[in-house]
Amino acid sequence: MNQFTEHTTKAHLFNLIDQTDDKLSYVDRNYIYRAANKAYIKEFSQSFDEIIGHHIQDIVGTNIFETIIKPNLDKAFKGEEIYYETWFDFSAEKRSYLIVRYHPEYGNNGEVLGVVVTATDITNRKKLEEEKVLQDKLLLEQARLAQLGEMVSFIAHQWRRPLHTLATYLLRIRQEIDKGSCSWCDEAFERSEAILEHLSESIESLYSFHVDQIGAVQVKVLIEEVKRFLEPRLNAANITLENNIPETIILHENIPNSRMMHLFLVFIENAIEALEKANIDPKKIILDGYEEKEAIIIDIHDNGNGISSEIAHRIFEAGVSSKERDGHGFGLYFARKILTDQLGGNVSLIPTEIGGWFQLTFPKQHYKMTPKY
Repeated sequence: MNQFTEHTTKAHLFNLIDQTDDKLSYVDRNYIYRAANKAYIKEFSQSFDEIIGHHIQDIVGTNIFETIIKPNLDKAFKGEEIYYETWFDFSAEKRSYLIVRYHPEYGNNGEVLGVVVTATDITNRKKLEEEKVLQDKLLLEQARLAQLGEMVSFIAHQWRRPLHTLATYLLRIRQEIDKGSCSWCDEAFERSEAILEHLSESIESLYSFHVDQIGAVQVKVLIEEVKRFLEPRLNAANITLENNIPETIILHENIPNSRMMHLFLVFIENAIEALEKANIDPKKIILDGYEEKEAIIIDIHDNGNGISSEIAHRIFEAGVSSKERDGHGFGLYFARKILTDQLGGNVSLIPTEIGGWFQLTFPKQHYKMTPKY
């Protein structure tokens, strides 16, 4: 290579480095900047001379240097190639989300002389992702509140008759006591206590749906809680729910109780809605559970009219609903997101000649909940 070609190649290389949007710099073992491209200089709104030759801490601030940059650089000085991404608050006005890579540079003796730093700014993309997560969280909470409101409405409707009966018992007891005798008071008290226990169980179901309790989940017990929660709707539509899940089926560790209730509520409610429109007798929802290799399988069947083929292949998409009216189409969408994104499982709509069949798959290994929702 002649002198002109070598000079031209270096000039082109420096030009390429300065034209890239990635922020490039080189720091030595004393945490001193020795080189930086234009994008890196621009990030801090300082001149070249104000950065090159200065300590990293003087440029990014003590907190960022001590908590983020120094621990990772120290690993790179030992020969590790480092990758991480995080938010950087370089100033009160500027907040950047960067993907950062550290590449050690070695001398002839194999010792690390310094580190080449590459930082890629994905702030706009990260903001869009966080906005999407926030929107999903708000829609999920809206869906849960809608379910809760609907259940309160059904429970309130179902409470009218037992409350009227209870008031009648109390009135008759008072009348008998005023007469100086109450031959059937014991029986009335027993019936009144049974009514109050039923009403208390309804309230307890609402409480369980609203409040998170972390821990292992015995699926059969959870389904019974969901069944009690949905009892007014099941009774109103004359639907039988068969819970055939073995007591040995347990989902382990760090699963919010309300999140699991919401998950099963969505699929059981979907079956209820299908059966409410079906002109059949008897109407049934059947839940089966079993273990298979590394997975736990829960099958939810109904004997309704089934799901049309045009809806079936899009059933888990946001905004898709099989309801004739008042269907927002987010229930199954979010149920699938909870199962796949947070619990590491999966859900499938199984083709069947009669009714609907959803198959929920949970991995046997311990779950680690993500902080998405």
